[in-house]
Amino acid sequence: MGIVIFTKDDSQFLVGDYVIMVKEIDTSLSNPEVNYILRTNKFTEADVIAWLPYITTKLIVCIDKAPKITKKTEDNVIIDKSLKVASDRKNLTAITSIINWSDRLRVWKQIQTLPVPYALVFLKQNVKDIDTWRLIAQTNMELPEDYTKAIFAYSITGKRQSVAWPKKQKVKEQAPPPFRMGDKYWQEIITSKEVGNEIREQGIDLPKGMKKTKQKVNEWV
Repeated sequence: MGIVIFTKDDSQFLVGDYVIMVKEIDTSLSNPEVNYILRTNKFTEADVIAWLPYITTKLIVCIDKAPKITKKTEDNVIIDKSLKVASDRKNLTAITSIINWSDRLRVWKQIQTLPVPYALVFLKQNVKDIDTWRLIAQTNMELPEDYTKAIFAYSITGKRQSVAWPKKQKVKEQAPPPFRMGDKYWQEIITSKEVGNEIREQGIDLPKGMKKTKQKVNEWV
């Protein structure tokens, strides 16, 4: 069993021996020395499953949009970066449509393939209407995604504005045992040589800026 590679540009595979097929597979896929290239408008995950047993090494599918891939086939499918770039660009256009466009029916059509989690990350920075967020809270993860996308399209009023990008969240440093993240002054306490040495003895990843070697502790005679 081989692999299926989805790409928007098959030029990189036009080397050595290769066979180009259009719309349908019409030749054996058994020669491991040949690049088999299928140029088509549609090739679903069901097609992947059906053809995998007959692919000796790889089948390159040149297509405008890769199908949705699940765990059933993810180990045997590669999505080329040429398709991922197009997908990201399309998602950003959909985000812009939600925030900027006045024609909301056009927005609805534009966002059909937009992943809801991707949209929410952007909308948190750009949409402040509390009623919209209440509606999203009632539908997201509770009802089919179309309900949440309908809110994106028809609850939000499009207006010309710059799209604010999501802010990177600072990763909080984990407190080492025996401290908890809720302990207010753990970062100050571990500067004590005695406490620091106890943490070093645990053999765990040390907090940022903490020396790895044990520190000499002055003892009273």
